[in-house]
Amino acid sequence: MARKIAEIKKSMTDSFMADAVIRERYGFLDGDTFEKKFSKVSFENILFFIVAASIYALESLFDQFREEVDSKISSSVMASIPWYHKKCLEFQYGDELVYNDKTMSYGYAVEDDSKRPVRYASVRDNANGVDILVSCEAYGHPHQLPDNVLIAFKEYFNAIKPAGVLVNVGSYAPDALRIRLKVQYDPMVLSENGVLIRDSSVLPVNEAVRGYVFGIVYGGVFNKTRLVDAVQAAEGVEDVILEEVSVCSTGGSRYEVVKGNNVASKSGSFVISDINNYIRYVREL
Repeated sequence: MARKIAEIKKSMTDSFMADAVIRERYGFLDGDTFEKKFSKVSFENILFFIVAASIYALESLFDQFREEVDSKISSSVMASIPWYHKKCLEFQYGDELVYNDKTMSYGYAVEDDSKRPVRYASVRDNANGVDILVSCEAYGHPHQLPDNVLIAFKEYFNAIKPAGVLVNVGSYAPDALRIRLKVQYDPMVLSENGVLIRDSSVLPVNEAVRGYVFGIVYGGVFNKTRLVDAVQAAEGVEDVILEEVSVCSTGGSRYEVVKGNNVASKSGSFVISDINNYIRYVREL
């Protein structure tokens, strides 16, 4: 924002009065000010005013230019991955889209976060278009959108997306993980069932597994090495062997063993299946 002429002028006269060489040439004394030493019709005062007015005009032009650039940017659809992600979270269920002639885009007359069911979104680019996964939130974790909300969301994206771009939208139940672990435990800290001796309500290994899995970024991948690191860091754990990881993807009917070190969720998120039944606690590995 352009500064006022008086503000610009004062910044220059303050520097002028503080310069050691100028103070010596003009014979300024301590406590002298520009207004005290120079009249309104003095050459110095007129010169500083002209320069300040010129700077003000230049800063005003910059402000106008910035407004024009911002206007052009807002009127253009920046169809990048972050743009798609942002638009997913802006969807308002039950509200009608309004077309803005100035920005040449759709939006809502009133923004209302309470009407925004999409709390998680993952956008993946592919050769044929864009794949979008979305979920609402239930009990602090991703949850499949109800059918009626998903239908409205698809219509919303068909309206706002750039023309000609193929967008595939889906919302699914989280992929289920089954994790087999063999844990060598410290009997002074944990019981033979993995319960923390000083607090029977805590199972450190279970919490470590859930903490890692639920901490995976929506649309991210499960990594075996990071899971082992998380369990190894749990209280009372001396060593751990990850025997097997299997996953039942959304829409699937059976668990498939994960061969590699990573597995991506088809739904965008994971849940743990029967964690207590697949952890064995041993004194030696």
